[in-house]
Amino acid sequence: MKELLQNVYKRRSVRRYSEQKLTDEELAKVEEYLHELKPLIADIKVEFQIVPCSETNCKFNAEYCLLVYSEEKNLWLTNVGYMLEQWDLYLTSLNIGVCWYGMGKVEDERQCDLEYAIMLSFGKCDPSLFRNGDYDFNRVQANDFWKGMTDARLGEIVRLAPSAVNSQPWRVEQADNKLNVYRQKGKVPILSNQLFKHWNKVDMGIFLCFLDIALENEGYTYTRTLGSESDEGKRVLIAEYVLDAK
Repeated sequence: MKELLQNVYKRRSVRRYSEQKLTDEELAKVEEYLHELKPLIADIKVEFQIVPCSETNCKFNAEYCLLVYSEEKNLWLTNVGYMLEQWDLYLTSLNIGVCWYGMGKVEDERQCDLEYAIMLSFGKCDPSLFRNGDYDFNRVQANDFWKGMTDARLGEIVRLAPSAVNSQPWRVEQADNKLNVYRQKGKVPILSNQLFKHWNKVDMGIFLCFLDIALENEGYTYTRTLGSESDEGKRVLIAEYVLDAK
């Protein structure tokens, strides 16, 4: 996935779209790339539907929305975040704006025994809306969430990961070549705890996508062991990485 790195510095959550429509060729690329997404967990079934934005409750003037449905298994929302962030970054490379629309609702919460996970709006936008570099981000510094970091380059990439209301729920603890990635529980006064937990589980998949891009770009190979999406305790182990010597 390291080919997506250049788009990490460019992407932005786009909420204002142009009147220009996607061409048939662009829409075909968008749809085809959905079949190329690398899952975090291979045996979780995920389905996608692209529908006109006007057929959803999305308040933006996007041309389309992507509806995501998944089997409810351990880490299913983390898997959705991991896969769809690849799609988000790919569309950024095409100058197509994307926004994770967490407040999206659908008439049918289940389709073909799959549970609705999240909605993303997308469409053509003014290219000036995209970022110009890592200085154009409102993010905490890597040392604020990564304890024991030995490679600052990794931290500078993963700190740019997007999250619901910029909550940045990830925490990393490193001891030598071992990384433990946690979801730190929190709450936002304007959101219900249940909704916020749902979003932050998706956010952790986005973070793992950024982490894998960073590791591959910096030449690391690794073994990854996944944890759970448990709601017990204040901090939940999502993944453990053991890095091989470079």
